[in-house]
Amino acid sequence: MRTLIVTDIFGCTKSLIEFSNQFDGEIEIVSPYDDGEYKQSLQEQHAYDYFIQHLGHDAYADKVQESLIRFSPEFIISFSAGATASWRALARTPLKRVQKMIAFYPGQIRNFTDLNPNCHVDIYFPEYEKHFELNPVISILKTIPCLSVVKSRYYHGFMNQMSEGYNHDAYQHYSQICQLEQQILVNLTDKHTNSSLA
Repeated sequence: MRTLIVTDIFGCTKSLIEFSNQFDGEIEIVSPYDDGEYKQSLQEQHAYDYFIQHLGHDAYADKVQESLIRFSPEFIISFSAGATASWRALARTPLKRVQKMIAFYPGQIRNFTDLNPNCHVDIYFPEYEKHFELNPVISILKTIPCLSVVKSRYYHGFMNQMSEGYNHDAYQHYSQICQLEQQILVNLTDKHTNSSLA
C-alpha cells in the first residue's frame, strides 16, 4: 500500500511526520518546500504569504501531480492548500491506481468545483471558513459522484498542531478514520490480488 500525504502551507513539520508514522506500507510526503523545510516559526498568515511568494497554488498542484505520476499511490491524505492541490492534480492525471483521497479543509477547492478527481474522495470541512461561505460550495460538491462531504464542528487547521484551529480531539478522531480507511484499502487490495491469483 502506497500512501501519499500532501501537507498544508506549513510543510513537513515534526507533527506531520508523527502523523505519517501511524500508517503502514510505503509513505511519501509532498510539501510546498524542498528538503523537509517547514515554517514552524511563522504565524499562519505569514506562513500563507510565504507559500504564495515562494510557490503558490498552481505550482503546488504541479508538484503534487509529479508525485502522483512517480509514486503512484493508492491512498492520499491531504491538508488545506495540499488538499486543493491534490484535487486539481488528480483531476488532470488519469491514474487508475488511486483508490481514495481524504481531504481536510481544502478552502481553495471553491475555485475548482468543476473538476472531478476520478476516485473516491472524502472531504472534511471546518465548521466555517473566514474568507467564503461554505454551504454553497458544499452543495455544488455533493453533486460530484463518489464524493462525500462532511462539515465538521472544528476550525480550519484542526489537524495541524501549528494552526490556530488545531483541536486535539479532532486530530485523534480523524487520524483513526484515516487509519481505518487505509486498512480497508489494504484489505480490498489483498482480496483483489488473491482472487486474481485463484
